[in-house]
Amino acid sequence: MGDGDLTVVTGGSAGIGLALARRLVRPDGELLLVARGSERLLAAGHELDCETLVADLSTPAGVEILAHRLAQQKRIRLLVNNAGGPFRTPLLEHDADEASRAIDLLYLAMVRVTAAAWPGLFVAHGSIVNVVSVAGTVATGSAPHYAAAKHAAIAWSRGLHVEAAACGIHVLTANPGPVATAAFPHDRLRSHRWLRHAVIDDDRCAESILSALGKRRSESFQPEWWRVAGVAQAIAPGTMARLARRSRERFG
Repeated sequence: MGDGDLTVVTGGSAGIGLALARRLVRPDGELLLVARGSERLLAAGHELDCETLVADLSTPAGVEILAHRLAQQKRIRLLVNNAGGPFRTPLLEHDADEASRAIDLLYLAMVRVTAAAWPGLFVAHGSIVNVVSVAGTVATGSAPHYAAAKHAAIAWSRGLHVEAAACGIHVLTANPGPVATAAFPHDRLRSHRWLRHAVIDDDRCAESILSALGKRRSESFQPEWWRVAGVAQAIAPGTMARLARRSRERFG
């Protein structure tokens, strides 16, 4: 511990994080998976024969646990900021606590974990993958606190890409669309004749993200055609709002 090139994947016990971790295991490098729940995390660590760390990154205490571990590492080759969770309370219920939790986990955790990993990333001229979401580029009424936090995260990640380049650190902002996982199967979307094409599985998502990283891209979408939604939001916000309302009426 300390001298090898470390890869860190937060939210690494399931879904996109675990799919990425499976592709990032290297015989000549170390892999650290971080997640809140111990049961699935230990299973993932056993499968990949790698180090695990239980830490709730939405809390200062959880970030401190990870920061202590990262302080022991001289070189960090790759940091994947992927910790996440669902936040679906309607805005009009004015749940300020859920808004705070979403910001803490989906945005501030990225900021804090990146700061903790920065010395090791700097030494290794490493890379950062911030797994954000298409929800960070468009307005949606289905999970408004989630979308608001993702908007913040994508703005920060884009800015970090510019600043980090001067330090020899590459930053990729990854924006998956709906990804079918055990926790979020997206059954209603997948049963629709056309909208099923908007959903991908976590393995395909991971493959796309790492392909974009290998090409040293600044930003990617999974699938790539989701980029059209972000462009449409910028040039035709009224149209996107109407589409969001119709989608919410149909799919909740």
